[in-house]
Amino acid sequence: MSQTILITGASTGLGYLMAQALADHGHNVIATMRNVTGRNATPAAELKAHSDKITVVELDVASKDSVDTAMKQISAQGLQVDVLINNAASSIAG
Repeated sequence: MSQTILITGASTGLGYLMAQALADHGHNVIATMRNVTGRNATPAAELKAHSDKITVVELDVASKDSVDTAMKQISAQGLQVDVLINNAASSIAG
């Protein structure tokens, strides 16, 4: 059974690879990342080109406004999230 899976932090690493693998297995994937038109434009385009089952949405998990905007965008596309993979990382340097 196909599910809609939202993955945070899908611009690189495990999130990026999970988005591809899950789409390859027939799931609808919402791959989220920061800066989809800036520094992450290339991975966003690559994921979109990989499969028509992947939708890329800008989302910064550290910003409530960004989360709200992303969820409104997802709902407006008629998508309902079945599974959340919270892969996004945050770090503090000091």
